[in-house]
Amino acid sequence: MDINQIDTRHGTSNSFELSRGNCFPFTGVPFGMNYFAIETHEDNWWFRPEALHYRGIRLSHQPTMWAGTKGDFCSLRILPFTKNTKGLTVVPYTPQQSDFHPNYLRIRQLNNQLDTTLIPSEYGAIITMESPQENKGIMISFPTDGIITKAQGHIIEGYSKQLHVHRTVPLKFYFHIEVSEEIVSFNEKDGSFEIDFADANTVELRLGTSFISSEFAEKNLPKIKKELQLQQVTTQWNEKLAKITVFDQDLEKVKTFYHNMYRVFLYPQRLYEWDENGEPIHRDAYANEVKPGYLYMNNGFWDTARTVYPLFSLIELEEYKKILAGFLNSYRESGYLPKWLAPEDSGGMPGNYIDGVIADAAVKGIATELMPEFLEGMLHSANYQEPSRSAGRSYANEYNAYGYVPSDLHESVNHTLDYSYSDYCIAKVAEKLGEKEIAEIFINQSTRYQNLFSHKDKFMVAKDRKGKFKVNFSPFSWGGDYTEGSAWQSTFSVNHDIGGLIALYGGEDAFEEILVKLANTPPEYTVEGYGHVIHEMAEMEVNGFGQINVGNQPSFHLPYLFHFIKKPYFAQPLLKQAVNRLFSAGFKGYPGDEDNGSMAAWYIFNALGFYPFCPGSGEYLIGIPNFDKAIIHLANKKEIKITTNLNNPQQQFIHHITECGENFKKCVLSHDELMKGKDFTFDLGMVPNLKCFDEILPASVSKKLVQENSY
Repeated sequence: MDINQIDTRHGTSNSFELSRGNCFPFTGVPFGMNYFAIETHEDNWWFRPEALHYRGIRLSHQPTMWAGTKGDFCSLRILPFTKNTKGLTVVPYTPQQSDFHPNYLRIRQLNNQLDTTLIPSEYGAIITMESPQENKGIMISFPTDGIITKAQGHIIEGYSKQLHVHRTVPLKFYFHIEVSEEIVSFNEKDGSFEIDFADANTVELRLGTSFISSEFAEKNLPKIKKELQLQQVTTQWNEKLAKITVFDQDLEKVKTFYHNMYRVFLYPQRLYEWDENGEPIHRDAYANEVKPGYLYMNNGFWDTARTVYPLFSLIELEEYKKILAGFLNSYRESGYLPKWLAPEDSGGMPGNYIDGVIADAAVKGIATELMPEFLEGMLHSANYQEPSRSAGRSYANEYNAYGYVPSDLHESVNHTLDYSYSDYCIAKVAEKLGEKEIAEIFINQSTRYQNLFSHKDKFMVAKDRKGKFKVNFSPFSWGGDYTEGSAWQSTFSVNHDIGGLIALYGGEDAFEEILVKLANTPPEYTVEGYGHVIHEMAEMEVNGFGQINVGNQPSFHLPYLFHFIKKPYFAQPLLKQAVNRLFSAGFKGYPGDEDNGSMAAWYIFNALGFYPFCPGSGEYLIGIPNFDKAIIHLANKKEIKITTNLNNPQQQFIHHITECGENFKKCVLSHDELMKGKDFTFDLGMVPNLKCFDEILPASVSKKLVQENSY
């Protein structure tokens, strides 16, 4: 699919009460430092696709609307005008005659016969205003804070700024605009700057930006003709979309797939620029100094570690290695491995899911030269609690003292489970580096989640500092001890040791019983921990997949739990229904928050028919493919071909698999074998084939520990 067929308004029709993606309609280059979109409203949901008015084109660095009205740090708003709209701050436009694409944005205003086209570049844009009306100009304003320092001749300069909660020096974002026509007037009123140009039917503005300096902003201006710039950014996007080719008789499914491919290449955003020698440099936001190397922003690891980086490990290695180097620079400059970069670490969400990113890269042999220092950072987060509890493991001291996080601390259950997973990730990296003693310590610690399993309640339940489980437990109670869920969604968040969890339940039969209840229990909830209905509760109810809330990250892996009891066929209709019923290419394209590519990557994996159940294991579990044919063009130039026969809505089970013509019975795939290239053929059926797969189970820590202790 060509990038011109992608509508960036995908997943943008949302509200506080219900998310259908909570996406922004961003135009820009893949992984770009800046993105552009029109602003229609003043609140967190500053773009709404149904609006017939807009407040300007917004240069944005916002990772999520949950960051609030000040979350779009160092942003900039440009509103074009002619004589009919001069002086207005909100103007009508015609959505059905406008174009919203990743490679360009065109806004049509019928009232003043004005077409405004924006073509993005790596660090700026070319903006063209075309209208027969006179008195053209722009209104510049700042969603956060900023100032114009120069508006003279053909030059506009200034900067936006924002003081982050962890910083004493405001981060400045410099911009330099060169205008084809002369500036004839410049006025400021109430924080907005009105700039008039000499009359011409067409006015072109070239925008350059920088976090380094105003000189770098000028250097970063797009230099080539706008036609060539459009061709360049179009090629960049088409190269990303072409990394996976899908074919299907249902063209809507194909359209949905490529809209998700667009979304997965937006984040993380580059926060580095190029010096005079062509070397990457960036501003260290903590020391307020310019330093060498890569840096990236706008990434929540609690979301993206589960899906985005495993996908990059297959198809986007070149950028992935730079991203990892950028994350290491974040550690060097802040003192802790980041949890939520926006632009530096905000400390959001429980756990330290960057550990999963690092472990996944380590076991796959990616950026191996960075791993010794990454291990140092992982150990630092595990052993040294940051005084404000913002960076690293917020409750490291308590976790290390009790073997769990006590119930008087926020979201104690999820912190405990996530720290256990991080311990597993540390062990995997240490093992890769030959640090056997460290590996042994942390692989044993990775079973600490078992301290919160209540044999009475059959769920993960919070414990106080005396080791007593919480009384009056309800598996339907959201929040408090749990993150964006209840015990139903959280109990199974020990992806590294499902075998150990099965043992806690008393074996495969008992585990099957709880999984059937998980899927078949109505999507009920109570609100004690939050005091009100949060949007994830509403989405679970609307989506209607029992207690498996596919619209949020803690449930991403839940369908695959059936693989651990040798019954993957239980998951197949669930996955096929979720992929086809809950996702679309429309304005309401997702079953919940998309979150920096995480849900887009979840869809991509599951539409292809396999999933990275536990990042750091080097394994993928087979689901059910959704396309008649798919070709994954791997980063090493090899291909994975997936052909699906009888791919109809009523065929919801895998009947048989062959690989290069030979019977294939494994439900588990290793990264190494995938990277050699594969040619799979799936025959689907209307009833499950209980003998489709062999009895080889995915990896679990407890199984490994039993094997080691038996020698």
